[in-house]
Amino acid sequence: MELKFIKGIGEKRAEAFKKIGVNRLEDFAEFIPRDYIKRISIYELNHHTEKLIAISGKVTNVRLPKKSNHPIVLSLTDETGTAEIPIFGRNEFRSKQFRINQDYIFCGKPEFTFYSDYPRINYRDHLPINLNENDDLVFLKYPYLPVYELPGELKKTWIKILSLSKILFSAFKYLSRENILDKETIPENIQKELNLSSRKNAVLRINFPLSESDIEISRRRLAFEELFYLQILMSIRKKINKNETKGIEFSYDDEKFREEFKKEINFTLTDSQEAVIKEILNDMKSKNVMNRLLQGDVGSGKTIVALYCMLIAVKNGFQAAIMCPTEILAEQHYKYISEICRKLDIKIELLTGSIKGKIRKEVYSRIESGEAQIIVGTHTLVQEKIKFHKLGFAVIDEQHKFGVLQRAKFKEKGYNPDMLIMTATPIPRTLSLAYYGDLEISTIKELPKNRIPIKTFLRTEEEKKNVTDFITDEIKKGRQAFIVYPIIDESEKLDLKSAIKEYEFLKNSVFKGIETGLLHGKMKQDEKEEIMSKFKKNEIKILVSTTVIEVGIDIPNASVMLIEEAQRYGLSQLHQLRGRIGRGSEQSYCILLTNNKSEETLSRLKILCESTDGFYIAEKDLELRGPGEFYGVKQSGEISFSCTDLYKDKDLLESAKKISEQIIEEDMHLRMGKNILIKEQFLMKYNDSINLINVA
Repeated sequence: MELKFIKGIGEKRAEAFKKIGVNRLEDFAEFIPRDYIKRISIYELNHHTEKLIAISGKVTNVRLPKKSNHPIVLSLTDETGTAEIPIFGRNEFRSKQFRINQDYIFCGKPEFTFYSDYPRINYRDHLPINLNENDDLVFLKYPYLPVYELPGELKKTWIKILSLSKILFSAFKYLSRENILDKETIPENIQKELNLSSRKNAVLRINFPLSESDIEISRRRLAFEELFYLQILMSIRKKINKNETKGIEFSYDDEKFREEFKKEINFTLTDSQEAVIKEILNDMKSKNVMNRLLQGDVGSGKTIVALYCMLIAVKNGFQAAIMCPTEILAEQHYKYISEICRKLDIKIELLTGSIKGKIRKEVYSRIESGEAQIIVGTHTLVQEKIKFHKLGFAVIDEQHKFGVLQRAKFKEKGYNPDMLIMTATPIPRTLSLAYYGDLEISTIKELPKNRIPIKTFLRTEEEKKNVTDFITDEIKKGRQAFIVYPIIDESEKLDLKSAIKEYEFLKNSVFKGIETGLLHGKMKQDEKEEIMSKFKKNEIKILVSTTVIEVGIDIPNASVMLIEEAQRYGLSQLHQLRGRIGRGSEQSYCILLTNNKSEETLSRLKILCESTDGFYIAEKDLELRGPGEFYGVKQSGEISFSCTDLYKDKDLLESAKKISEQIIEEDMHLRMGKNILIKEQFLMKYNDSINLINVA
């Protein structure tokens, strides 16, 4: 049946559905509710105050307002009582829209007023109901109605919460009757082993549940499906990298060079850094291509580990490169690495978007000829014009800020180079299994022993004066401070403080007479470099900034960080920002300022005050915000989930990983008869990723 013939759709709405990817009725099976409306009686309104609810009954009165800017007020009656429903706008039309003694279903939030004897709901949507039609009677039996995301294309056709719910109800009725949902996507033996429901039941009951347990049982079935096929992908990638892709087999790593390196860095590596270097070198010496994730807490020394391994690649006659998400981070790495490489007689180049003209062409030439042995850059490293002489070791810093295609292009710059992927903050175990199950993982578990733990405090706007006085006192002691704002200028978001406006105010008022600088992502590169240079030299005492300082800034003399609008950030990002201080010999202080006094916000931010353990903080961040928010803006080509909650579904993820590894170990190409269904579903889900299957 065509879409347009489903009750409530028609030709115009069918076109709108096609624009959002619904071309066939079967495509509705991919719709997952983002929430549910509970159907209650009018009497029960007194016990529901927050969430959307639905009530049904007969309209017994339509009261017109005396003034045009007032609402019409409907009286809705069921067997338990009467409720009032004020509806604003288009009063003349509205008054004709509702018929006395006609049955309707309404949804909205309960609201209570002193000037009405009846409970009210804040109107959101309605549907007329015909109690003589069997479909409407069945629709009314469901205690929970689904709430879906409403794309703009659907809103243009006046589809709202209840109308979309009714359309899906009609679509699922047809799909179920015609047995279109009967095709399974998970083999029966796996369903039995894990006690999972059929796909048909899961799809029907997650959309139109009869109980709360229906929702959870169905969600877990569909979540396992998401995780299972993702783990099939991960297992295939891992198997290909291990068995079918020949690596470089680096050999050079003598004791003399290691001692020379340790002497030049002028500090002692931690036991954890030494252990991780050993893991990476073992990979480099093997015949397989390395695909390894390096994680560690803020300030644990990931960069120096990566540098040592890059130098080993250079000593083997290959080039090494590190790709960074921002020019500031690339510049920071370049300066740090240059000091060490110069002493070891290693040639290093910087390539970013700000390097232009003749100088840029000269850098290209030195990279192509092999004169440049270590290259530090941004995404410019993956441009077609860049030709490496012999790239053997590739490092990606803050990898979640790069898309799959960028990582693939970087890998293609060499012939199966070893790849080391670094993360800015620790990754919870469930997240690493889900997103990085194809990688080996190295973890730096300890910080340098001379680090003094940062003290973190939560303060409200009323305490701002005490905070700025404290910053002034620290400046008088010879220290420096960061003040971080969530946006650059007011035009970005009017309800947030902006770095530019606050910088002007702070410079000319609160910190008048104290050298104050401004840094944000939209500044020209030479302006950024000048500001950072002055801050490093202690010529600037206070740096007002956006989150552009989140990584790569190392100012040992900076002892204070004030983070404005702290409620706007995730815990992991706050921890990452906090890691810009606490690098010197003095006690450092991080102050989280918020104007949001809700219990949820304050308890979340207190986690930062109570812990400096990035691994614990990452777990709490995942628990509170979910994987999408944990990583911020989703990158093109990355994996997203519709039903999976990685915090709740740890057991499903472990099962999916175990079962998928067993299947791929036995039948990597999924050619056995028992795996035909898996192969068919896998290709449907990940066909677009097949050409990227060996990209970590």
